Amino acid sequence: MADSDSQQGLQNLNVTQQSGVRYLGLLIQAIRAVFPQQTGTATTATGGGATLPGSPVGFIVVSLPNGTSVKVPYYGG
Repeated sequence: MADSDSQQGLQNLNVTQQSGVRYLGLLIQAIRAVFPQQTGTATTATGGGATLPGSPVGFIVVSLPNGTSVKVPYYGG
């Protein structure tokens, strides 16, 4: 009986672990769908109507959830 209980306990742990891994993957997918993703950097940017303070070091290229790419300036310390 003790062996049977141990086997059942190990099976339950295995199922729980597999579910955890699956749900972690789904969570990562959801986060990527909601939050912008950095896709690269650039040294220049054109367009837009904003006046930037000083001279940025470069631009981070971000892909928004709707597929639009934008460039966000970054500055050195």
